[in-house]
Amino acid sequence: MNTRYETVGKKKISEIIELLSKLDAKELMAYWIDQEIKEAEMYHYLHELSKEVQWDERIPKLFFRLYQESLGHAEALLKMFKEMFPDEKPPKVDLPALEVELSKEELKELVKSKRLKDILEYLMGTEKLAHDVYRYLAEKSSDEDAKATLIWLAKIEDGHYRLLRDLYITLFGMPPE
Repeated sequence: MNTRYETVGKKKISEIIELLSKLDAKELMAYWIDQEIKEAEMYHYLHELSKEVQWDERIPKLFFRLYQESLGHAEALLKMFKEMFPDEKPPKVDLPALEVELSKEELKELVKSKRLKDILEYLMGTEKLAHDVYRYLAEKSSDEDAKATLIWLAKIEDGHYRLLRDLYITLFGMPPE
């Protein structure tokens, strides 16, 4: 796959993890909420774009499902935030995303050029990366509530990875390299 679409390198991941580990509970929750919203927006955009090309009907359905789930996760995290911090709004956290975010133009170009393998491989990479980072942070956390939330997020990301991988195998007859 073209390295332009791969997830961030190990050095960058380490830097992001270091920054995340310095956030307090409010900031971490705000960051996670924002990440789930961005993920939902990306999957919604992919859903809309994928309807414009002649792909297997399972593709736009999966993108729509992942959009709905990501949005639901953001809502669940926001609810948790409000329970943990009544009368407060999530603070703005200015940290990079765990994965490289493709612009709408890049996503559109990938869809228009019908590079479904590249899209699915990229998405699997981002979901796997998020899973691994959440698991790592959970192992390092001494706060039981934060640990439980991180484990929950890791399971969500793993579920998304498995859905994408299963579709990849169904469509291409083999797992990704």
